[in-house]
Amino acid sequence: MAQQAKLPVTTTPLITAAGTSRTDPAYKFPADLAPALKTGFEILPNDPPEIPAVADGFALVSPAQVVVAAPAPLASIKDKVAADWVNAQALQRAKAVADSIAAKSNIPLAEAVKQAGIPLPAPQPIGGRRIQIAQANGQIPAALRMLFTLGQGKSRAVADVSGRGFIVVKVDKIIPGNALIQPALIGQMQGELRQALSQDYAEQFLNAIKADIKVRRNEGAIEATKKRITSGGG
Repeated sequence: MAQQAKLPVTTTPLITAAGTSRTDPAYKFPADLAPALKTGFEILPNDPPEIPAVADGFALVSPAQVVVAAPAPLASIKDKVAADWVNAQALQRAKAVADSIAAKSNIPLAEAVKQAGIPLPAPQPIGGRRIQIAQANGQIPAALRMLFTLGQGKSRAVADVSGRGFIVVKVDKIIPGNALIQPALIGQMQGELRQALSQDYAEQFLNAIKADIKVRRNEGAIEATKKRITSGGG
């Protein structure tokens, strides 16, 4: 008689693609099984099971039930909906006030703030150099970024990245810089431009080859290869 082996079967509650459950707020899908979760949302209910690679080996994935995306019942999110509505109304009012202050660029910013007629923090002076933006690798405060997009004497409201409200930025004075005193930055920019130009030439060359030999994409083969790779089949 042939030997028989029993495989452990694990089921999970109805979960989202993010690995959370609406019915169990405390539930969190195991991080080491993330590839299995991704596969579960890529296959259809009638597809054969997939075997993606996970942290400790492989997992057999087959969806037991698929629920079409739909809004959560209002009763379960009533408090959050109410809080979101209040916050949205407050942000709309804050934006209206900020825009009204920014529109008065012909007077000092402190005076425009006073004319708003509501208690607001006093304006704070800020300054910076354009080189800071080049060296920040994208991590630039919204107010500082706006500072370098306006002309002298101009003002504009910008949303606070944390969602707390809006910031009114006004440029009082612009001091021209001298790039010649930053040779390292000039070399960096030259290198970035050369790299971008090389990539552009390579892309144009590739497109010209495709057009000349009339390349056609085999979508079926591409999709089959992609599915095989993502499912851990090699």
